[in-house]
Amino acid sequence: MAKKKDEKDVLVVRDEKTGEISVVAGLNADGSPKRIPAKAENAQSFLQFDRHGDVLDNFFKNFFRQCKEPSRFGFYRVAADKADKLLEVIKDLLKDPDGNKELLAPHKVDTSGYEKKVQEEQSAEKQEQPEQKQDDEPKKQEEMEQKNEQNQESPQQTQGNRGYQPIDESKINWQELEEKWGVKRDDLEKSGDLNRMLNYGKSDLVRVSPNFGGEAFELDARLSFKKDGEGNVSLVPHFIRKEQKLDEYKEHKFSDDDRKNLRETGNLGRVVDLVDRETGEIIPSFVSIDRKTNEITDVPANKVRIPERIGKTEITKQEQDMLRAGLPVRDKLIERKDGRKFVTTLQVNVEQRGVEFVPGTGRSPRAAQAQEAKNNPAQGQAQGTENTANTNKEQRRNTWTNADGSIRPISKWSGVDFTEQQKADYVAGKAVKLENVTDKQGFHATMYIRFNPEKGRPYRYDTNPDNAQKVAPSNESRTQVAVNSEGKTNEATKNLKEPLRKGQTAPKDTAQQQQQEKPQKRNNKGMKM
Repeated sequence: MAKKKDEKDVLVVRDEKTGEISVVAGLNADGSPKRIPAKAENAQSFLQFDRHGDVLDNFFKNFFRQCKEPSRFGFYRVAADKADKLLEVIKDLLKDPDGNKELLAPHKVDTSGYEKKVQEEQSAEKQEQPEQKQDDEPKKQEEMEQKNEQNQESPQQTQGNRGYQPIDESKINWQELEEKWGVKRDDLEKSGDLNRMLNYGKSDLVRVSPNFGGEAFELDARLSFKKDGEGNVSLVPHFIRKEQKLDEYKEHKFSDDDRKNLRETGNLGRVVDLVDRETGEIIPSFVSIDRKTNEITDVPANKVRIPERIGKTEITKQEQDMLRAGLPVRDKLIERKDGRKFVTTLQVNVEQRGVEFVPGTGRSPRAAQAQEAKNNPAQGQAQGTENTANTNKEQRRNTWTNADGSIRPISKWSGVDFTEQQKADYVAGKAVKLENVTDKQGFHATMYIRFNPEKGRPYRYDTNPDNAQKVAPSNESRTQVAVNSEGKTNEATKNLKEPLRKGQTAPKDTAQQQQQEKPQKRNNKGMKM
């Protein structure tokens, strides 16, 4: 019985109008069968069906749902492992299907049952359509609002939509996930990753500990949830990969331009047909590279909403059409709701499931005008004095970035010189650990510096913001910096006269313990920690 479960068939299809005989390789966008010559050398492209599975059912359901002329095609099954020998025989028999009816009968696929079932489903869908339309409108409007601030809002905002159902957390076996992957629910919730995952997104990079052969390994991965047909939820890890070869993905062969676009912007730059190997369905899709894991990802084009407005900026009809086609909209001046203006490139990105600001393309309006003036001297001369009043403000805002929006290198912070590796890490957007930064009281502290793209400048962190697993931060240096440099108060040391030292969160000796236990008048009006 186990052997039978592994048996596969391929489908031979005859075009009843032209008499052309081919082998099925999938479904085209219009639902017609994607066909290739019925030759043994094409065997690698034949779509194979498990003889005892439901893939064949799914194929014919999609065929009858989408194909405008289903009666035009006749289908015949051939054992995949004998296709090289049987194809020529079947081709000869199909030259006269009526005369060879009896010989073809064991191979003929009766599709009438699939056709009837699809007709019944479509009839039921038509009766429910008015109610579904009402449900879709608020969802569409909410999704549009969500895109207006370039997908920066929390996925929680879509949970109130009628018709939208996040993943049911009760279906998740957290004990199993912790045992199998070392993933804890509380850690995901604290970091905000859980909310994104329950709304069909990915976590940030987290540390997982898969167990292989009784031995645990620590790896970095992004996580997402996947539902099966019965509603059960499983964890999908997306591990960091080496650079993709970018040869082929879901039967789409990448061109030289495709590879160039993916490497330069992370986005393919056009909509392509991808093959669902389980159903054979051809799905027009956007393709991107996950910039954190180097994984090739895709999203159906009909699942992506193109906004009419981002912040206070209108997206024109022509620009919307370009974005729907996957093309970049370059040098677009964006004004956010807070009044901040910048020039950037817009493009659909799979990770965002919508339009993104392509990293590395952000510039101030002043820098964009300077570039335009360089490219077009006559126009630049005419516009040269138009925005002089705002130049200094924009210049101050962008002292931490280059004209092209990339991170400007720095060599030190708070008097601590960076190593060459730290300089490179900072420019790459990674956190830099500084061991001996002097706080305002003259003591050494440990902190992390990383460029914050949202604020457009470097930020100080008490714990490593690049750490995969989000855990409660330790008190090392955090309390010291807060008390010594920020004027805050720590209850355990609030009566001490001396500044705190590195790692200190309590009195260090008997003398300080006595100071702490004897309340004294203090002029410190800092906030309690």
